[in-house]
Amino acid sequence: MSDEKIPITEQANELTRDLDISEPVEMARLFRQSDAQLFAGYGGYPSLSDQGIVAECARLAVDAAKTIRAGEKGAIFLSGAGTSGRFAQMLSRQFNRLLSTAHLEPVFKPLVAGGNLALVKAQEGAEDDPKKAAEDLDLRLPAGAEKIFYVGITCGLAAPYTAGQLHHLENDQRATRVLLGFNPMDRARNVQIEGWDKTFADVVRQQAADGQLTVLNPVYGPEPVLGSTRMKGGSATKIILDVIFFTALELVGAVEPEKGSKRAEPDDLQSVERRVLLLLRRYRETVAHVYDHMDILEGLIREGGAALRKGGKISYLGRETAGIVGLIDASECVPTFGANHEDVRGYLRTGWKELLDEDSDYSSSGPEFQIDFDSFEKNKLPDLAKGDLVMTVAVGEIGPNTRLLLEHAGKTKATTGVLLIAAVPPAKSDLVEGVDFMHTVLIPSLGFAPGMLNLAELALKLCLNALSTGAHVQVGKVYENRMIDLRISNNKLYFRAIRTISLLTGAKEETARLALHRSVFRKDALSPEEADAPPSAIIQAGTTASRVVPIALLLAMGGITYDQAAEQLARDPVPRRVIKQVLEKANETAVD
Repeated sequence: MSDEKIPITEQANELTRDLDISEPVEMARLFRQSDAQLFAGYGGYPSLSDQGIVAECARLAVDAAKTIRAGEKGAIFLSGAGTSGRFAQMLSRQFNRLLSTAHLEPVFKPLVAGGNLALVKAQEGAEDDPKKAAEDLDLRLPAGAEKIFYVGITCGLAAPYTAGQLHHLENDQRATRVLLGFNPMDRARNVQIEGWDKTFADVVRQQAADGQLTVLNPVYGPEPVLGSTRMKGGSATKIILDVIFFTALELVGAVEPEKGSKRAEPDDLQSVERRVLLLLRRYRETVAHVYDHMDILEGLIREGGAALRKGGKISYLGRETAGIVGLIDASECVPTFGANHEDVRGYLRTGWKELLDEDSDYSSSGPEFQIDFDSFEKNKLPDLAKGDLVMTVAVGEIGPNTRLLLEHAGKTKATTGVLLIAAVPPAKSDLVEGVDFMHTVLIPSLGFAPGMLNLAELALKLCLNALSTGAHVQVGKVYENRMIDLRISNNKLYFRAIRTISLLTGAKEETARLALHRSVFRKDALSPEEADAPPSAIIQAGTTASRVVPIALLLAMGGITYDQAAEQLARDPVPRRVIKQVLEKANETAVD
């Protein structure tokens, strides 16, 4: 690991270095500055708006349109792990609906590491198995497929799941292969994948050099919270995939452009490029309008922080894609911040049926997978208390079922509110009475075309990311702008944890690694097997351990036992203060 260049997505953002000691309005301003890099770019690297990226998106849109025209003999795979996989599922669902409405074959086939359960709860180690990834791909590949369009999404250019599928498609003449990520190619992970004879970099560099792979990797700079690619990474993923495939759907006549816009011609690549650039500008305009509502973002961050600080829970209630965006935001809080699954929950009107657009139901897999309104009413509503926050998330209008459930929650001691994304101010009849707050974020348009809500979905995502991130910052889950209470659920997070410990304490990486192992195994003297345990063993052992990285930070500084470290963090949950106290004490001892 020490021979690698640090990926840009794994670096600390200088803009947000004091995030952990910022007030809610200051946090909102920092998120605004960071998100501006989506289009402004970072350093001398290409951004979303660069001509080269626009031209590549246009070419891929034309190729994707050919796959759509292949009908039953075509397949478009959107594949990823974590946030990438969740957006792959959401976008595939939307594109297939548009194709079905136009009486065309729904050719989009999402793949998420860990299967459908991972849409709600991270499945430990799922993205680290390249062989299982290849099996997943084969299971979804239609018999007789003649044209395959594969997009592997990995924000940091690191996921073994993506590498396994790209390798599996090597030399398959039917396949157009695309790698979507946000690091330069020389920052692709070059550590051998456990249980395999390759690194991620081995696979993608060889295929790119042979002209078999299109690498689409605009660079937006470090995340506002180090490594939290659910934020800019998730936004950039949605923007790029929406633009490419909406353009492709226009080219085959499945959707009509909005009034006043001209349809691109598939044989005129320059007209396709102009269309792509226009759609990217619509997204840039949407981001700017969201951050015109600083008072709303400040209020959301304040309400979320108040709930978690009081030991309360946050619940999002929504339908269709608004509810799905809420569910995605909630599901990411556990691996990102080491949060309890109940801290932030998302609920959909009809649950799994709405999420998957099919009759599958995984509610019996455990209470965390019970995501419909009935489950909220039965299991959550009776126990709502002061400190809890229940919030409706909606686009355009608030559905009657959502409104009714929120009214029930309003009769408890919980704080209730509404977050509405709209193109026009709501009529008086659309307001919800009896709630503690109702926030309306106005944007110029909800989507690229009538009936589409893709622009509003991004606006909602930015608002909820601000709320949940700001809330967890306020309860000590972040040191400066680094997540330090993350749950080590995969290979990527294992190495991120070691790097974070080393950077914050100045310890060598080997010292940081051993401190992490001591924290996971909750002891000071490690056996040889524990000291040399591979990442998979740490992932398995660490799933039930609490505050693994914060404790490891103290252990890496030396002169403290596991029990002492755990006790100090129990007294003061804000790691920055505890570490400062430990360092000051160590300096005093050194002077004496």
